[in-house]
Amino acid sequence: MASVKRIDNEEGRAYWMMVLPAFIIYLLVMAFPIILSIVLSVSDYSGGKMFGGEKWGFSGFGAYAKIIADPLFWNALKNNAYIVLISVFGQLPLAFIFSYLIFRKAVKWPDFWQSVLYVPNIISVIVVGLLWQTIFSPNGPIGEIMNSIYRHDFQVKLQAIFAATGAVGSGGLNVTDGLIKRLLDLVGPTGAAMFTDPAPELKDLLLSMNSDTVPQIMDSLSNLFVQKWSPEFLNKPDLAMLPVLFVILWMYTGMYLILFLANMQKIDVQIIEAARIDGAREGQVMRYIILPALSGTIVNSAILAISGSLSSFALVFAMTGGGPSHVTEILAIYMYNNAFLGRPNFPLSNAISLVMVLISFLLIMLTKLIEKRFGGKEE
Repeated sequence: MASVKRIDNEEGRAYWMMVLPAFIIYLLVMAFPIILSIVLSVSDYSGGKMFGGEKWGFSGFGAYAKIIADPLFWNALKNNAYIVLISVFGQLPLAFIFSYLIFRKAVKWPDFWQSVLYVPNIISVIVVGLLWQTIFSPNGPIGEIMNSIYRHDFQVKLQAIFAATGAVGSGGLNVTDGLIKRLLDLVGPTGAAMFTDPAPELKDLLLSMNSDTVPQIMDSLSNLFVQKWSPEFLNKPDLAMLPVLFVILWMYTGMYLILFLANMQKIDVQIIEAARIDGAREGQVMRYIILPALSGTIVNSAILAISGSLSSFALVFAMTGGGPSHVTEILAIYMYNNAFLGRPNFPLSNAISLVMVLISFLLIMLTKLIEKRFGGKEE
C-alpha cells in the first residue's frame, strides 16, 4: 500500500509539474484580464496608476445602463449583426459549395481555384482594408470606370443633339436657340446652375468654341457638364456597410473552403462511389453523405465565424474608421473610441468588451444547440 501511495504521489507531482506552467500562463493571459475587465466595468476608475494612484472603487452598473441607452451602441450592434449574418450565411455556404466543386472535380484546375480563393487570407488585413478603400474612392478604379461610362453616355447624347439640330456645319458650330434649349435639357438643373443666366451664357460659351473641332467641343462640354462619380451614397446608413460586407465575404471565404475541403478529403471515396452505383444523385450524395460527415466542421466554422465577426476591428477600421456619423461603426470600434479617443472612459469600454463576450457566448451556445438538435455526427 505504501508503495502504491508513493507512486500516486509521484504521479501527482509529475502531473502538476507539467500542468502548472500552462495553468499559470492561462491565469495571467486569460483569466486575470477577464476578471480585471469585470472589476473595471463596475468601478469609477478614470486612468492613471491603478495601484497606489487615485483612489477608485465600486460604482455600480451605470456603465451598462449607459450602453443600453446609447444609440451608437445599437447602431454598432446592428452593424456587427450584418457581419455575423454575412459570415455565417454567406462565407460558409459559399465555402462549402466551392470546396464541394473542387472535391468532386467539377471544375478544371482545382488546385488553381483553391489557391486563388485562399490568397486573400495571406494578405495583411490592414493592406486589404486600405486596398479596398482606394478601390471604392472617387479616384479609384470603380470611379474611373463609372466616369468613363458617364462621359461616353453624355457624348452619345450630345452627338444626337448636334445631328438633330444641324449644329455642325462647314463654318463651325451653328449655334441656334434650338441647340441651346436641347443642351440645357441634357445637362439638367445641375448643369444650368453653373450659369447666372443659362441660355445667353451657354450660347456665348459655344460661340467661343467655334474655332475648335467637334471632338474638342465635345470634350470641353463633357469636362464641364459630366458629373463625376462619387461614393457619397455609401454614407447612407442603409448602404454604408455594403462595401465592408463584400470585402469580408471576399476575404474570409477561402479560409473555410480549406477547412471544408480538408475534411471532405477524409471521406472514403468508395462510399460515394457505392452510393452513385446504387443510383444516388449528386444532391443526395451531398445531403446524405457529405453534410452529415462535415456537421462538426460546419459547427466549428460557424463558431469561428461568429467570434471573428464580433471581434473584427482592423479591416473595418482600415476601410472606414467608423465612417461619418458612425454609420459603419462596429462594437470593437465603439469600444476603441471610448477607451482611447478623447477623454477615456475605462468602465464604459470594459463594459462594452464584456457585452461583446456575452453576445458571442450566447450565439455560440445557440449554434451548439441547433447542431445538437438538427446536426449529424461527424465520423
